[in-house]
Amino acid sequence: MILHQLNLLAFLLVLHQGLTLPVHDVSDPSMPFQLTVTPALVNRYTAKKMSLRCEHNPSVPTKVAEISRIRIVKKSTSGWDMVAEQRDNEDSPTAVGNITASANTNGEISNVFIQATYNTIGPDCFGVFKCQVIGLDVKDEPVSEKSSTIEVHEFKNFIHHLIGLSMDTQEKMLEMENFTDTQIARLDSGFQRLTKSLQTNHSAFDSRLDSLESRITQQEISMERKISGNVDSIRRIESNQVSTEDRVAITETLLKNRFQWPSGDYALLQPRIGCPLGWSFFGESLAYLKLHTQSQSSSDPADSHSSAFPSNTKSTVGSDKFVTLKFCEVTRQINTLRWPRGSFCVHKLLNHDCPSGFTDGYVHIDTEDTNGKTVGNSNVASANSLYFCCQTSGSAAIPIKLPTHSPFLLYMKGGACQAVLGMSVSEEYVQINTEDSGNVDGFHGSLPDIDKPGSSVIKFNLCYYTKL
Repeated sequence: MILHQLNLLAFLLVLHQGLTLPVHDVSDPSMPFQLTVTPALVNRYTAKKMSLRCEHNPSVPTKVAEISRIRIVKKSTSGWDMVAEQRDNEDSPTAVGNITASANTNGEISNVFIQATYNTIGPDCFGVFKCQVIGLDVKDEPVSEKSSTIEVHEFKNFIHHLIGLSMDTQEKMLEMENFTDTQIARLDSGFQRLTKSLQTNHSAFDSRLDSLESRITQQEISMERKISGNVDSIRRIESNQVSTEDRVAITETLLKNRFQWPSGDYALLQPRIGCPLGWSFFGESLAYLKLHTQSQSSSDPADSHSSAFPSNTKSTVGSDKFVTLKFCEVTRQINTLRWPRGSFCVHKLLNHDCPSGFTDGYVHIDTEDTNGKTVGNSNVASANSLYFCCQTSGSAAIPIKLPTHSPFLLYMKGGACQAVLGMSVSEEYVQINTEDSGNVDGFHGSLPDIDKPGSSVIKFNLCYYTKL
């Protein structure tokens, strides 16, 4: 009987060792950032919490010198959904669902991290995760980096549940062995006094022991058959996992390519994070306009801008003041998708018509008369004039569809920001102090919302969009 029990314990140990599988897979250790999961084996029956941590991979250099945003995302049928995010202009990280998040985006890159802790183990803990880092390099140019993906399989819980059942069976077998040993010890203690009686009833006693051993053996065989059947089920799940991963990869590729920026000749004003990702803007030619603004003393409000723009948008060289605008020009036409109807403006490209549904206009900016130093390289501005394409064919309150995979700027038109599906929006601005003496600022045609907070000041109102 004891031999059968030892065999079962050995079988359960081998089963435990054979079925213990990692719940995550770092596919490429050469990435500059790494995402790890704690505990290494996630089991809803034994673990109370699960944490995902994104930080710099010390063995791989990173181009990021200043972090604007670091976040952990999870793959879904529509793309990548945010789990937790920390932005440089926010005091604490944002998390979705029953998650506690902590982060640091300041100081040395080795100290930068974001950690998302699932407070309970459930279906939301399982899937494909990665982290993304967006910021500026040492030249104050936008750069984006990411980690490899981590994959947490829900079917691993089934394996650990099976191991838990096996361990419960082992404990019950040990309890039964202890009980049997106790019973035998009690019988031995009275053996001398009952020798004659035991000899008479020896056959009956042996029969009872044989029956007990037989019952234990039958229970062992039944449990082994159940475990064997569960192992076969697990192997079938593992074989199906390959085809499922292939379908997910194909679906992800289709989703990435399902929506691009509308066709036409136009440009967007570049935010701090850089130009939108997309084939329409691929290989853009660093278009910019550096305006020499009022540099003498002035009673008008000075040059200024909101946080959506790079820190060097406003600059001073000696006694000269400048405002630098960067543009994201469309470099290629890859579809025939029309712009949706709404109320907003974009930049017009010189010697090109506005996209269908837009009307054009331009603003002439009277720059500093003394030592004129305005320079630029773009198809958006000419002789200190900025050109625009605007439309008011739809309500700004009705959401339109535009790509949501990266932030972008649109000019406000009609006093409100245009709603965009899947994006949050904030009101932004850039303000230019123009020439005070004999000012000839000019406004012509269809234009975005512009304020005049001073007699020689132009304030452009914009809308900054980030993914929800």
